[in-house]
Amino acid sequence: MKYYVGIDFGGTNMKIGIINEKGLIVIKNSFVTDPNKSGDDIIKHIAECTQKVMDDSKLPQEDIMGIGIGTPGLLNPETGVLKVAVNIPNLNGIHVTKGMSDILGKPTFLDNDVNIMSLGEFYYGAGKGLKHIVALTLGTGVGGGIILNGELYRGASFTAGELGHISISRDGKSCPCGNSGCLERYIGRDGIVERFMVSKNKGFETNIDNYLDDGEITPKAIAMAANAGDTLSKKVLEEIGEILGSVLAGLVNTLNPEAIIIGGGVSNAGELILGPARTTMNKLAYSIPAEVVKIVKAELGNDAGLVGSASLAVANLK
Repeated sequence: MKYYVGIDFGGTNMKIGIINEKGLIVIKNSFVTDPNKSGDDIIKHIAECTQKVMDDSKLPQEDIMGIGIGTPGLLNPETGVLKVAVNIPNLNGIHVTKGMSDILGKPTFLDNDVNIMSLGEFYYGAGKGLKHIVALTLGTGVGGGIILNGELYRGASFTAGELGHISISRDGKSCPCGNSGCLERYIGRDGIVERFMVSKNKGFETNIDNYLDDGEITPKAIAMAANAGDTLSKKVLEEIGEILGSVLAGLVNTLNPEAIIIGGGVSNAGELILGPARTTMNKLAYSIPAEVVKIVKAELGNDAGLVGSASLAVANLK
């Protein structure tokens, strides 16, 4: 049996685990990240934590084939250099994969967090057995990953998949990226809450106060209220689904995927968003590719980052 290490790396903590050939997690643990350490010391710490997980697994070291690391930020997956790590600037310009492989003696691979989510779903989740998928994460922002002919498509400068920055309105809301009308300004966390509040402040009735998320109105609270029959919440999520569906129609026409997989926290609203998205996509897309594509919820849940990171090693070592 072959095994692969996955490292879901973040600004304050990291999850490290090992999967087997079937994508099942055999061991996992989490560790604190100290952003104040030097870049080299951070890499050393990641390697030490990884070695601990490998040792704790009791697996033969020779059966652990390689390591995949998923992280936010700008990076070069071919060289393994993390160019810009927003939350850990001391890692800017650090050759992450070389540092890890030098210490651990295992081939190591690096990619961004959304690409690795896409790989995880492709190998072991909702995209298993398919060749052409698009994956979107709906959360604070909107990210995307594209897999065509069984291969992750990164583009000429490794930035393919920035689906959250497709402009849906030339004169729309300004986005921190410098564009206007970006998709994530409408269906990301803040866009959903803003849409809800605009209607609420116009006097639409709602019982959202019964479903607040730690005292706040969030997409989770809106989904809970909608599931309980709140008319305003259902209306807002339907509109979000319709906006999403209009963009999915363009992706279907352009890429002709077999599946579009929706993950991230906002996707937990399920069919409240996916239903209207599917209906709108079918109205706007060409009928032939629309008949082929499935719009489905991601399956890996909280383990998407860990399994996806390990899948990066699987993809590179197959």
